[in-house]
Amino acid sequence: MVLDLPVTFSMRTVLAGYRFPFRWNPTHRARVGLLPRNGTAADIVWCAVEPCFVFHVANAYDDADGRVVVDVVAYERVFASAGGGLDTPGRLERWTADPATGRVDRRVIDSAPQEFPRIDERRFGRPHRYVYTGSVPADGNTQLVGATQIYKHDLATGERRVHEFGADRVPGEFVFVPAGPEAGEDEGWLVGLVIDTASDTTDFTILDAGAFEAPPVATIPLGHRIPPGFHGNWFPNQRAE
Repeated sequence: MVLDLPVTFSMRTVLAGYRFPFRWNPTHRARVGLLPRNGTAADIVWCAVEPCFVFHVANAYDDADGRVVVDVVAYERVFASAGGGLDTPGRLERWTADPATGRVDRRVIDSAPQEFPRIDERRFGRPHRYVYTGSVPADGNTQLVGATQIYKHDLATGERRVHEFGADRVPGEFVFVPAGPEAGEDEGWLVGLVIDTASDTTDFTILDAGAFEAPPVATIPLGHRIPPGFHGNWFPNQRAE
């Protein structure tokens, strides 16, 4: 799947002295490309989508009708102002790209501001039930850090569960770790870093994915503060050998 969305390189922005050269381009047609796994560029099928922008995809898979289903965090507009930046917060959506009609259907799963969607990575390329995301401040601050919650979305029931870390405790992107090779989709742990802005320290925190709202299973103080970040990963020991 190729996301071709209306953010493009702007020479005018570069010549104006801005360091970030990309801007929202309303004249650029938004589309999603479906490329067969063993295909070539000539085989790609383009599907039109309403203008928006996506940084991060949770997962994508083929459904029984030959469509591609993909869960994303989508923004209605980004980098439109002179200095760049996120003009609107992201929301969790499900896109269904249909090569037969050449269209993408967008459905909002959760309109709350959020980012960094993750799933049980054993489900990559297959239907999934749970998506984990980090909350984003809803006070007009569209920076991607500062909120104190992460979310667990149950796509079968439509339920959103919330883990609250407490005042001044800002979580990063949490990663799902299965309890074992045959564990259920939410049978395992969520691991990530939490910054305590009051004490300027960082903890490595482990949550029980099945008891998402419960206090952490473990909180491990680290030797120094680690700045906000994202895109951590976990893999079993045998993959590192």
